[in-house]
Amino acid sequence: MNRAMLLAVVVCLSAPAFAHASMFTPTASSSFFAGIGLWSVIWSGVYKIEKVAKMFGLGRFVNKELILEWINGNRVVTLLTTEVFNFGVHGIENPNSTVFALGGTAMNFIMIFVVIPVRFFIRGRRST
Repeated sequence: MNRAMLLAVVVCLSAPAFAHASMFTPTASSSFFAGIGLWSVIWSGVYKIEKVAKMFGLGRFVNKELILEWINGNRVVTLLTTEVFNFGVHGIENPNSTVFALGGTAMNFIMIFVVIPVRFFIRGRRST
């Protein structure tokens, strides 16, 4: 047997063992990035909430800075609230919806624990 055939036999025999090692399929990665995309839109809505409130005549009742200060001061509560909503809507029965929710979790964590505190640090406010 030449080396190429031997390599082909080894690859074919070991393929079932490696098949379970790659569980992050294209479908799963698409769901993950879709979850990131959805929560990016939701976080963009938080940053544009004053303009949306003005469209409905509620501009004087909504203050983006107060909302972001509350989020910065209550990070764990914010993360738990977003995750209860996230997994409550998408559930954990279907693997694709779970991966979708995990993408949202990653985005929420980045926004709550990185982006908003850095924003307050740059603006010179105290980060709690």
